[in-house]
Amino acid sequence: MTTQQFTVPGVSCQHCVNAITSEVSGLAGVQSVKVDLGSKQVRVEADGRTSTDAIVHAINEAGYDEVTVLN
Repeated sequence: MTTQQFTVPGVSCQHCVNAITSEVSGLAGVQSVKVDLGSKQVRVEADGRTSTDAIVHAINEAGYDEVTVLN
C-alpha cells in the first residue's frame, strides 16, 4: 500500500470533494481518497497498480487542472 498526496488549489466545496473522490476512486487499486478542504490536499492510498500520472489525470478529469504532486 502506498500513500500519495497532492495539492489542488481549486478545491473549495463539498462538490469538489465529491467530484475528485468519484474520479480517483474509479482507478484500479485505489483503496481510499481523502480530500481536505482546509489544506486543499488530496490523499490517496492505493496498491502498486495506481500510478501518480493516473491519479493526476483523474483529478484533471474531475475539472481541476492545477495539481501539484507532494510525494
